[in-house]
Amino acid sequence: MLKKHQSLAIDVTKAENRRCILPKQPLICSYQAGWENICLEYYQQPAFESPEHYTLDYTLVIYLGCESQLQRRLGEFRKLERLKPGDVVVIPPRAIHAATTTQKSEFIILMLDADLINRVVGDGWESGVVEVTPHFAKPDPLIYQIGLALKNTLTSGTIGNHFYADSMATALAVHLLQHYSIRRQPHQECYQGLTNTKLRKVQEFILNHLTEDLLIGTIADEIGMSKYHFARLFKQSTGLSPYQYVIKCRIERAKILLSKEKRRISEVASMVGFSDQSQFSRHFKRLVGVTPQEVIRNHGRANP
Repeated sequence: MLKKHQSLAIDVTKAENRRCILPKQPLICSYQAGWENICLEYYQQPAFESPEHYTLDYTLVIYLGCESQLQRRLGEFRKLERLKPGDVVVIPPRAIHAATTTQKSEFIILMLDADLINRVVGDGWESGVVEVTPHFAKPDPLIYQIGLALKNTLTSGTIGNHFYADSMATALAVHLLQHYSIRRQPHQECYQGLTNTKLRKVQEFILNHLTEDLLIGTIADEIGMSKYHFARLFKQSTGLSPYQYVIKCRIERAKILLSKEKRRISEVASMVGFSDQSQFSRHFKRLVGVTPQEVIRNHGRANP
């Protein structure tokens, strides 16, 4: 739940809400590129004063061009920044942000889906609760280069750029957790997990919608919970992140289809919610220990 002083701030998670934050719209954006987990916007702005706002994503502001000065509020703190090309600001979800400058500025904004960070934490990160914290502008060559590379990939129209964007999003998530995070003790409620009733409802919902694009927020809505709170409690209950659990359920259903029905591997992949056969095969081999082709052969069917 947002603190009281956040109630007047603007939620700019959705692109349309960002129109009232900056005077000019982005010159380049990734909305139509089919990118998942990450969004890019490139701006050239005149002097501006942005109102207090926050987002439910992780936001990275990457400064380009000439040096400039900017007065920034980030969380509970304020600072006069002397910005240089290559400086990066890290803004975690729900952190209040506002900025004022009397100079022109050029920058890239990268927004990482919070669910991606949850998945990275869930996929073998060390035990404990990890929290990315706000950071004022400072040089970060890796984030700077990734930002430029994503911008160039977007403008060049390279085939398969969404796969490249997804891999860069994962690299950024790991980098944030390594260099911009702290450990904190989780709230006691996180140890309790979901109630049996809510867990069963979620599991039934997942099994009934495996072929759909199951977003964590959609699943959490079924039991009236925020996706961040739900993701933590779900892992406490099952030992898996929601993403890992959905993949596991899809592969279990695929095993049944491959062993009992005469269907092509690509058809089975689509039937259990995978749009990409190679991705399906990788997850299948990782979880089952054999390839889909081997399952087919072991049950006396010819390879499709």
